[in-house]
Amino acid sequence: MKESTRKLILMQGYSDTDIKSCKHLNILIRWTPFSCSLLGLIGVLLKSPAYLFGLGLLTAIGAFTSSSFYDYLYKYSIGLVLILGEIPKHGPARRFGCAIGALLYILSASGFYFHNNYLAYIPSIMIISLAFIAATTQWCFASTLYNLIFRKNADCCNKK
Repeated sequence: MKESTRKLILMQGYSDTDIKSCKHLNILIRWTPFSCSLLGLIGVLLKSPAYLFGLGLLTAIGAFTSSSFYDYLYKYSIGLVLILGEIPKHGPARRFGCAIGALLYILSASGFYFHNNYLAYIPSIMIISLAFIAATTQWCFASTLYNLIFRKNADCCNKK
């Protein structure tokens, strides 16, 4: 694993122990933002307030627990076929990201319900784009914001 990828994973709240003990961590933790982005895109294409509201509620699971809805989706579907191991539990930075995602999907659902294009598309495009960036690069906007606000992991990336 590249050092830059390792630093990004640490900034998301995973530990050196997670990195060392989970052989496929770099791939596994990309699943959550990828599926969040993909399912959100489906909701926007459907223009369905009910779907996006439900997705927002399901995304909120990750804000209150150490596993997200998307982690469970992996565990009970694709994880049964791809034997890459379990997705490690996530911490406060990732929970913060799930909370932001949930809020943005619920806002988007409200926009579609009230026929307000700005409220429908701006929050959903934000979360879909940011989640896709996290899935492809391991840079997570929400984790970065969390670390800035709460000054966590300031020295995370210097630890070996």
